[in-house]
Amino acid sequence: MPDPGRFIAWSKQEQGTLLQQLELLESGKVRTGEDQGDGWVDTTDQSISRIKKRLAELEELLTEAGSGTASKPGER
Repeated sequence: MPDPGRFIAWSKQEQGTLLQQLELLESGKVRTGEDQGDGWVDTTDQSISRIKKRLAELEELLTEAGSGTASKPGER
């Protein structure tokens, strides 16, 4: 059986990393881009959106995991 404590610790570490990346992108200190054949295109807004989505997913997992309830798949 997987250790829920390890999962929660990993999730919180991942959350911290994503928050740092988000801060750098939103402050303009870091930008992202992609070569689409005709040159580099700024993809910073898409990166910010992806990070925000991932943070929301992690928050949902942490909230569910931290609720103190456990259930087997299919139970609720």
